[in-house]
Amino acid sequence: MARLSVDYYSPSLMRTTTLDVILPIDDHGAALALDTLRRNDPAAWERTPYLPEQPPFKTLFLLHGMSGNHRDFISETRIRTWAEQRGLAVVMPSGYNAFYLDHPDAHNYYGRFVGEELVEVARRMFPLSRRREDTFIGGISMGAYGALRNGFKYAENFGCIVALSSAMLVGDFNSVVSDDLFFLSRPFLESVFGDLNAVVDSDKDPRRLAADVVYCDRPRPRVFMAWGSSDPLAAPNRELATRLRDTGIDVEAREMPGGHDWDFWNVALPQALDWLPLG
Repeated sequence: MARLSVDYYSPSLMRTTTLDVILPIDDHGAALALDTLRRNDPAAWERTPYLPEQPPFKTLFLLHGMSGNHRDFISETRIRTWAEQRGLAVVMPSGYNAFYLDHPDAHNYYGRFVGEELVEVARRMFPLSRRREDTFIGGISMGAYGALRNGFKYAENFGCIVALSSAMLVGDFNSVVSDDLFFLSRPFLESVFGDLNAVVDSDKDPRRLAADVVYCDRPRPRVFMAWGSSDPLAAPNRELATRLRDTGIDVEAREMPGGHDWDFWNVALPQALDWLPLG
């Protein structure tokens, strides 16, 4: 398993940004076989490549939550082990606190960044599959919202969406606004979403984007959703899962014990990885 940290200049963000990448390139079985060949047949060993040829990797673009960064999954989960076990490449960008939405006035096109640019850039840099069916987007909390919004908006790029404890605030802003927490304060939410009264049925509303995918006969990403039964956002997640199914989206929804925290995500994330079509 290789872990790389990449700095590159993003045209969508007009600045250098950082991402962590996990590539399951280690093959311990092949290494042992080569060592045996070295001892038994040095001449054949000299002619044998160290790494056997393999198809491009299936890839998960994994988005962090509020106040996080590209290192969150490395430090808080066993994502390296889980990815290695499944032969999955994982790309983890930094999304700041922008809900992975476009903010044209500041030239911070986070949606375009994760939905289009990053997919193409990562494929140029690494041996990743270019097939939509092998390309997935997922996240936790704010990142889950970003995965849903951009997974549907850029449905031609993603075969599956993983949304764990989605921060699905759309349509329910008035009930969650609280000045006690900066990320639920009206000024912050308006800086991210704009006019809160105009978000529903806009391209910031994953429900409308999912309907567009179905009604316009575009490729339909399959969706895995999971949330904790004690999560304050459990009800919006239940409603969203039902709404997506009613729209015609294939949804695997799991409500399990837990809250809105890493304890829950460490249980839910490997289940999501098992659900992905990696075979």
